[in-house]
Amino acid sequence: MKAQMQKGFTLIELMIVVAIIGILAAVALPAYQNYTKRSADSACLAEMSALAKTTLADLLDPNGSSSISLASASSNFAACNELTGNAVANNLGTISTTAVRGTNDNIKCDLDKGATCYIEN
Repeated sequence: MKAQMQKGFTLIELMIVVAIIGILAAVALPAYQNYTKRSADSACLAEMSALAKTTLADLLDPNGSSSISLASASSNFAACNELTGNAVANNLGTISTTAVRGTNDNIKCDLDKGATCYIEN
């Protein structure tokens, strides 16, 4: 009688593969979450820079308005939460926000310094 050859994987081989996948997932998941938070902050920073530059140009234009409505500006944003701050012609001030899915760091734009935007830890 001819002996049959065993086909398939042993239990120990399957357990080793599952352990390796678990280790890789434990390392990759936190790195991915950190990456998505940083990218959300960067997207919001880009939106804030555009808004700050537009606001500064509008405030410095003699025919422009003397203030902006932060509530209406924030409704057009996808990456930033509600904007806070003040921007008026005489005292330019600052605008700040946080990213929707980012860290809890504040993103601020200083209109007095030429619409300079930065992430404040």
